[in-house]
Amino acid sequence: MQIMEASQSQKLKQPFDAGLDFLSNLPELVKVKILALLPLKEAVRTSVLSKCWRHTWFATPSLVIYEDEIGFQTLSEFIAFVDRLLSSHAHSMAKLKLVFRHRYNNEKPDIKEHLDKWINTFLEKHGHELVLDSGYYSTIEIPACLFALPDLEVLNLKCFRLNVPKYIDGFEMVHTLKLDTVMLTGIEIERLVLSCPLLKYFFIRTDYLGLNDLAIRSPSLLELDIDADIKDLYLETPKLVTLSASLISTFVTYDYFDEPVYDDEEEYDFPSKYENNISRLMCCLPQVENLDISYNFVRYLDGGVVPAQLPVSLNLTKMTIEFATEYSNVARCLLQSAPRLCYLHAKFHSDDLHVFPPWLRFWDDAGATDCQLNQLKTVILGNGCYYAQCIVSFVKYILKSAPVLEMVGFEEPEDTWDCESCPFEEAMKEVLELPRLSNKAVIKLIRS
Repeated sequence: MQIMEASQSQKLKQPFDAGLDFLSNLPELVKVKILALLPLKEAVRTSVLSKCWRHTWFATPSLVIYEDEIGFQTLSEFIAFVDRLLSSHAHSMAKLKLVFRHRYNNEKPDIKEHLDKWINTFLEKHGHELVLDSGYYSTIEIPACLFALPDLEVLNLKCFRLNVPKYIDGFEMVHTLKLDTVMLTGIEIERLVLSCPLLKYFFIRTDYLGLNDLAIRSPSLLELDIDADIKDLYLETPKLVTLSASLISTFVTYDYFDEPVYDDEEEYDFPSKYENNISRLMCCLPQVENLDISYNFVRYLDGGVVPAQLPVSLNLTKMTIEFATEYSNVARCLLQSAPRLCYLHAKFHSDDLHVFPPWLRFWDDAGATDCQLNQLKTVILGNGCYYAQCIVSFVKYILKSAPVLEMVGFEEPEDTWDCESCPFEEAMKEVLELPRLSNKAVIKLIRS
């Protein structure tokens, strides 16, 4: 009996006595998943300590490299590390993400040739997702080889210059395009979007002054997120479901070193060559379900003539809108065109501190119009201090137009809601006493 127990004990201990590493004997696919979950620094350390894990590291399908995770002293060290890593990678690559944001005592080496080499390696490995973030180095130009990636599906660029060629061969598979603080012209944006026949999501944020009229034509686009310094926006996006639109409110110029210089004192007047911005835009969005528009974009929509009524948007169920009371006609027009609206987030702009009649009575007068928000259930109000009469009038308008309303919530701002001319507490007391078309409607304060 003792002999059998000793034999079993010896069998249990045998793998460890043989010096075998249990983790290293895991299936290759499992080890790849483990490395993918580790922070970059720990993954590199594991690969250095074990030849087995080093082979696994060079086989991972996704390489995500943040220079600040490794702690490079110079950008040259980061470049050498990426060169060595990509040259050793032996398999196909699903994703390559490179983030290099540190200034390194204003060191600005020319890394365009290295970008060219990295992108070509990505091309050879049939990569699907490319993310490049240069952070501070906004003057770096992306090499032309970027536009010859036939397997590319997702492109995410931040802080680069982009020169889009007239003919693009490699973006047939791109469905997601994100350009953050990328310098390019409106014509180049239009050309880039047209080269992506499968494009579903497009994000563009830029303060580059080369934009004037921006036209986005895409028969497949579902979601558009735009924050740019433009004068006019033209859309041919028949399948668009979500639009998030904001205009930069300051003029931006660039100094000798290509650094942005902002002039907050100069106001936008939003000159438009079109006579009816809001009608023209909404007619281009027959399928829109979610609309998120900022204060300056509302000002743009106010350009020209705001009609008494827009075509009905039967698919529009969610709206976020920021406006000052003097642009209430835009908000009213959109609300009246959305009979199936379920969720409304209205942000009142700080310009309302200086509002005067007749805008103070706008929502009282608008209440006489035929606007039934028959499916509206949730309304959130917030963003700043404004006259008590404005908030009371708007809430009154909502309460008598929404028969199934469940909640009107007031966001608690970071600063005080009170000012000498419009104490918020008095406004809340008056709102709580307002009649409601829905017997389920509650009014409450939403604390952050």
